[in-house]
Amino acid sequence: MRPTSMMIAFVCASAGVAHAQSFSNTLGDPGLTGSYTVGFEMHDDGSGESLFVTGQFGVPGTGTSNIARWDGSAWQPVGGGLMGQYSNAIKEFNGDLIAAGYFDSAGGVAGTEKLARWDGTQWHSMDAQSMSFLNSMWDLEVWDDGTTGEQLYIAGNYVALNGQIGLDHISKWDGSTYTPVGGTIGGAVPLIVLDLHVSDLTGSELLYAGGRFLTIGGNAALNIASWDGTSWSDLDGGLTRTSGFTQVLHMTTWDDGSGPALYVGGRFNIAGGSAVSTNVAKWDGTSWSSMGDGFDADVQELVVFDDGTGEALYAMGNFNNSGATPVSRIAKWNGSSWEPVGSGTNNTIFGGGVFDYGEGPALVMGGSFTQADGISSSKVASILGASCPADLTGDGNLDFFDVSAFLSAYNAMDPIADFTGDGLYDFFDVSAFLAAYNVGCP
Repeated sequence: MRPTSMMIAFVCASAGVAHAQSFSNTLGDPGLTGSYTVGFEMHDDGSGESLFVTGQFGVPGTGTSNIARWDGSAWQPVGGGLMGQYSNAIKEFNGDLIAAGYFDSAGGVAGTEKLARWDGTQWHSMDAQSMSFLNSMWDLEVWDDGTTGEQLYIAGNYVALNGQIGLDHISKWDGSTYTPVGGTIGGAVPLIVLDLHVSDLTGSELLYAGGRFLTIGGNAALNIASWDGTSWSDLDGGLTRTSGFTQVLHMTTWDDGSGPALYVGGRFNIAGGSAVSTNVAKWDGTSWSSMGDGFDADVQELVVFDDGTGEALYAMGNFNNSGATPVSRIAKWNGSSWEPVGSGTNNTIFGGGVFDYGEGPALVMGGSFTQADGISSSKVASILGASCPADLTGDGNLDFFDVSAFLSAYNAMDPIADFTGDGLYDFFDVSAFLAAYNVGCP
């Protein structure tokens, strides 16, 4: 039972509700030209902490491509850019920014094919010797396995590094030397490691690898596995698909209140030998479980973000629906199902993360889109966290109009009035609303 409007009005006499998702096109107008963006990283290259982006794009007015830095008001080139096809990932390591992908050179510097290091002034070779057209790098991760300090882990479909045959698909670099990570991947599929992620689910950190493979380090592991610094382990049968090839595209860690778990997105519908929600699933360290109806196309990215109504998991990709619910390339998990985030984007979202580029912590997303929630935003957009949850009208003031907006949403059982996020409309939502209202706006 819900309290009556009169009851709420009385309780709220000096009291609005969490406003809808606030999209921003600060990064995307005019944004970037070309095909898409995919990877982001915060990094201080000597000019202050800035947001960097990589992908396959041009930086307007500069003649450079595939990597850029946000200076607070516009995208700027980075050392002449990454020349060639595309870049897939950027990662800070030992104070420098590492770029990985399928490019011919970084700023024209010799020996920087596919993998290069930016020191804030110039690009440097990492002596990867990746001239072969077969070599492509897809992800980077930094991890200390407890034995040798932090190292840079490199994933992809490369066939050799530093001239070493057999050092392929996944390896690590300590700043000078490349070494294997427990052997390589195998199987009668298009072999590739697409994503690396470090997670602690049971009190001990592990490195997770996902992609397209049937074995890793000589052990059976279907498209996903964990590395403890000594050996690779299967995740209860891994992930597969009833037809077509399977691929794991992205992993992240989140605690939904029941303990930390690994959330996996990609292209699959079987986990641990049983049917699971299409293209997204949860691994709790022991077993797999479904997440609602899943999605009708690939999940490219999973990000945990608090928009002001509480921390939640967001999925992004090239999907259009979750079951019967329209969700255009981005969706938010409400604990039992996936719900739309505004009107989404008009094309694929390939990557994202939570960064503060000057508008407060924001969910930054990149892809091939030109519109986000109906506004012009070329290849990059963001969702801002709500700094004043009770300001439903968005005018920066808390007054009668916010109370009125809350009452209307509450009586219509509009999700924006579900302050507790439990799917019910009751006294606890009113209480949460009052608490937010009384805190006020900054």
